[in-house]
Amino acid sequence: MTRRLTLALVGLVAVTLVLVGVGTMTLASLADRRAAEAELRDQAEALSTVLQEVTIATPDERSTIRARLRTFARTLSLEGVGLLVYPPNGGEPLGELPEGVTLDEADLATLQAGGLVSGRSGDTIWAAAGGRNRLGLAQVLVLTRSPDPILGPAVGWFLVAGAATLVVAGGVAVVLGRSLTRPVRAVADTTRRLAAGDLSARVGDDVPRGDDELGRLVTAVDTMAAELQRARALERQFLLSISHDLRTPLTSIRGWGEALADGAVDDPVQAGRRVEAEARRLERLVTDLLLLARLESRSFDFTPRRVDAGELVADAVAAFEHEATERGVEIGVEVPAHATPVLVDPDRYAQIVTNLVGNACRFADHRVRVVVHLAAGGVHLAVGDDGPGIADEDLPHVFERLYVATRNPKVAESGSGLGLAIVRELTEAMGGRVVARRSALGGAEFVVSFPVADAVGASAGDGATGSVRR
Repeated sequence: MTRRLTLALVGLVAVTLVLVGVGTMTLASLADRRAAEAELRDQAEALSTVLQEVTIATPDERSTIRARLRTFARTLSLEGVGLLVYPPNGGEPLGELPEGVTLDEADLATLQAGGLVSGRSGDTIWAAAGGRNRLGLAQVLVLTRSPDPILGPAVGWFLVAGAATLVVAGGVAVVLGRSLTRPVRAVADTTRRLAAGDLSARVGDDVPRGDDELGRLVTAVDTMAAELQRARALERQFLLSISHDLRTPLTSIRGWGEALADGAVDDPVQAGRRVEAEARRLERLVTDLLLLARLESRSFDFTPRRVDAGELVADAVAAFEHEATERGVEIGVEVPAHATPVLVDPDRYAQIVTNLVGNACRFADHRVRVVVHLAAGGVHLAVGDDGPGIADEDLPHVFERLYVATRNPKVAESGSGLGLAIVRELTEAMGGRVVARRSALGGAEFVVSFPVADAVGASAGDGATGSVRR
């Protein structure tokens, strides 16, 4: 690419030089010819006036006119000069025109009347002036000149200057080509390494990153590589986490099953309950995985209805009373006395509440606060806790699939991060939004917002059935 760019730039400079040089010389030659012709006209007019006071020839001195004109031309440093003197009886004029000059009848008529004419004959420029000498005879003076030989020296100097310009252009083109293609080569090398599986490959800071197309390309490739590497890390983290979440209940079920088979369990009912609890834990995990897969495929069905968000939240939180008591966590619920209508799928909204409250109970130290309120034309559900909270670097990512926080003080409670990802998918699928922030209790708080149902168009009436399409 560098070679092609260099050849293109040098070729462009060469064509430009030729066009400019030829055009300049042509214009200069035309201007020189016009200037020489104007100057020759002035000389012819002035000398014709002088000749009116000098007798070069008389009707009986035809033989000596050529010698006198030659002497006259040498005296005035003229290249070519001719003089025609017309006899009074109208016979043939005395003298002759300079070589290469021909006057037609119109020109002769103008000159005999005392006029001034000029022109070019091949490479010869001529000017003629008419008048009468002291004897009253009509005479015509013709002067000639060849154009100044400016093209010869100019062409030589132009070739020298053009060669020097091409050398400089070639050097500049090589440097410019390398500087322009360097980011492209670096990007090509980086993409090859990425394709080979080296996700740590980067274009590097040694490549210029200006605010142009190449700079934006370099930045885009490095950003893509960083996102791919991050996605790979999240995938590995997720696999480790999900493997742990699957292994723990399976190990427990296997242990209790072996104990039951060996008759080593004193209370089979209690053992059955433990096996059932672990199986339910596995079932919830598999259900979450399937739900995320269906949400990602954009084919998840839901049935939105106009419901009271406060009532749904109160019912969903009530199901956590036993679990919260076992954990030593107090759940406070604040629901408005008036209705808070939203247009959602009741089961999916309850699932959102369940995931958020369950997440808060796992990480809370002592308190969980659930608040439903109306504000700015929306119904907002806020679930906060007094736990350790979420690190600032984790806040933008808590709703991402596969993401596990970098600071997780409760290792035993760590999950695969599916619950919050499901919350975001369900919320956005039903036309709402969810954000994470710091709680007034000191921990984390998640706020889910939906438009008030009365503000939603009548076309989205109760009982409508749809699918996730975003």
